[in-house]
Amino acid sequence: MSNILVAYFSASGTTEKVAQKLASQIHADLFKIQPKQAYTRADLNWNDSHSRSTLEMKDPNSRPEILNKVEKMEQYNTVFVGFPKMEYSL
Repeated sequence: MSNILVAYFSASGTTEKVAQKLASQIHADLFKIQPKQAYTRADLNWNDSHSRSTLEMKDPNSRPEILNKVEKMEQYNTVFVGFPKMEYSL
């Protein structure tokens, strides 16, 4: 076990690849943050103004419920958090 953690959320796999590479390079533990309700392809359609991801991005208080937790979080001195870059127009 390391005292460094790379925690990431990846909807399409891009962020996951970067997180894996970072964790490997710095010898960190890796943790995949998983939403309780998985995202479907339709949920991730940012061109649809009614898709789940679009609605969540527009609401700063919107946070999906998380399925899993980091065990023994107190062992980590450094935590890197990776997540998809989401853009939208108002």
